[in-house]
Amino acid sequence: MSKRRLQYPGETAIPPERMVERVEPPPLFEPVPTWPVDVESITELEKLIRPMKAPEAPRPGKPPGELVPVLVQEIKNSEYRNLTIDTSIARTNVALGLRDLGIVADSLTILGVGGGFQYRINKPTNDLTTAVLGITEDQFEIQELYITNAAVAGTAIIRICWNPFLIRLKP
Repeated sequence: MSKRRLQYPGETAIPPERMVERVEPPPLFEPVPTWPVDVESITELEKLIRPMKAPEAPRPGKPPGELVPVLVQEIKNSEYRNLTIDTSIARTNVALGLRDLGIVADSLTILGVGGGFQYRINKPTNDLTTAVLGITEDQFEIQELYITNAAVAGTAIIRICWNPFLIRLKP
């Protein structure tokens, strides 16, 4: 038996008397066994399978041009009210109260003149228009009507028309 001695720190190791044999590790991957393949069956299979095409690349589109609004269908008025005015009472720029009713009319038509009257559209400072039987105003959004008349016996009738489904944006 040989005497063994402890190795102290900083001291070089003494090699052992016999060397250990080097062992090779087994390979990590083994080759997959190949099976004998019939070439004729491969060519028959190729005939049955349709070749695949790569998808076409998307074509670049034109940049969008200027969008122009198009009127598809004109929206007709669905509501109307005949307003009766007693012309035997004198008035000067008296509002009919369309705003109080929540109405913004698209048109008005004079159905009866009575003793005669004049009206202003939207503002009491606008020019007076003399009411004539059958006259129609449809170029404005009518928010209010102001009536001016002398006291003459009779009854005037004004028909106002509007569509409650139209959206109106406040300025």
